[in-house]
Amino acid sequence: MRKIIFLLLFLTLASCLLAQIQFDIDAFADSTKYGWQDWRDRFDYRAGLTERQELLQIYEMESSQIGSSILKSTLIPGFGQISSKAGTKGTIFLGAELLSLGVSLYFFDRSNYYYNQYLQATQIDEIQEYYSLAQTPRYYSALFLALGAVIWAYNIYDVIQTTDSYNAEVWQEVLEKFSKKTVSMGPEGIRVRF
Repeated sequence: MRKIIFLLLFLTLASCLLAQIQFDIDAFADSTKYGWQDWRDRFDYRAGLTERQELLQIYEMESSQIGSSILKSTLIPGFGQISSKAGTKGTIFLGAELLSLGVSLYFFDRSNYYYNQYLQATQIDEIQEYYSLAQTPRYYSALFLALGAVIWAYNIYDVIQTTDSYNAEVWQEVLEKFSKKTVSMGPEGIRVRF
């Protein structure tokens, strides 16, 4: 066992020592592989990269994160849409969810009322009548509860779509507002383009 461990250790060290004998600085420093012919091309690329980074910083401050919108809509249906500036859609989801759960609770309460009457009944006709009266509201209660679950699930799906479209609008606004102006003010100060 020791021989095998020693052999594996020796092979590992040997492979590390022989991995690269000489560093090829010419291949590393060749800027033409990026399409740059001289220092001006590198400077233009760096300036463009800096501009895109600034635009992305502005975009990150104004956009909504999909994960937080999903969490918001999971806890309170429609809240993710409201935070993504789709207030009408969020209000509709919240109202539909509350309405379906409220109707479900109403029918559940009616079913429990008739079920309690069934438990207290002493004559066979009353027992059968109250039991049958308790069944229909229980069925409607389950139906509206299932409708509430469907609305909740569609709400989660819709918040992803809504947040994506909101973020696309924010990116377009950032591009229009900051990248095409000849004079703009940013974190570095006033910038003038010619």
